[in-house]
Amino acid sequence: MDGSRLSRFPHLTWTRFVCQVDARHPDFAFSFSGVNHWLSCSFRRGATVRVIRSAREERFECREDTVRYAPSNCRRQLVLRHGESEHLFGVLLIPAGHLQKFSEQEDVRFSEDTRGWIRHADHELARDIACVVGIPPDVQEQTPGAMDEVARRLVLRLAQLSGCVTPDWHNDASVFDRRTLLNLVDYIDDHLRIAPSLADMALLAGMSPSHFAKKFRQSTGLSLGRFINQRRILRSLEILKTDSPLVSIALDLGFSSQSHFTRVFSGLSGLTPARYRKQVRQIVG
Repeated sequence: MDGSRLSRFPHLTWTRFVCQVDARHPDFAFSFSGVNHWLSCSFRRGATVRVIRSAREERFECREDTVRYAPSNCRRQLVLRHGESEHLFGVLLIPAGHLQKFSEQEDVRFSEDTRGWIRHADHELARDIACVVGIPPDVQEQTPGAMDEVARRLVLRLAQLSGCVTPDWHNDASVFDRRTLLNLVDYIDDHLRIAPSLADMALLAGMSPSHFAKKFRQSTGLSLGRFINQRRILRSLEILKTDSPLVSIALDLGFSSQSHFTRVFSGLSGLTPARYRKQVRQIVG
């Protein structure tokens, strides 16, 4: 995911999930490394958060609409959340390339401060994160076209808060239109177990494989193969809440083996499927 480009439809390559912590399970732990930009936002009530890295600990109170951001250059961190009552928060992983691409173009560097930063009550960013992870403040924003704009607005806001300039979005003429791209994504989602080849997708789109490959990368920021694995991982986040064996999940989603599934999942999220299941399944409503 580190090589992902900024695209007109960035949210199609983001990993996101929602955690609802209740009184029975007041604590939540999540460890991650610098494979993606990491965003977390509290939506309902607050929690005490401890961040541990390099044997040092930071503790703070995380209230509603508090956004924590850790850039992709962060080293491994352990995040521990404890709420006195039920609380809800979302996590969003954005490929490093989505921000790195234009920061390099404009000779702007993100802060080397690996602690990241915390914005209290950043309502604009919190609203967009809520919409992308699936807690919409306005149901109208869940339409495909609106979601594209929400994702773009989120990246722009994040760039602004990070001290970077406005990104140079791809020209609309160089990418698939929204309806065509969503149809292609739906087709991929329906065939994850036996994924369509580049030739299959090109035939579906009515163009040559080389032309399709270029246009697909411009539209999504990823090659077809990496995009398919991304969609497989997104599907697995829901299946991991069940008792299905990991090897069955891997094979049902089209991975060659459980180890292949684990490698791709870990490379994207920074933790193994087993660890994700242990930490999230029992507390997600």
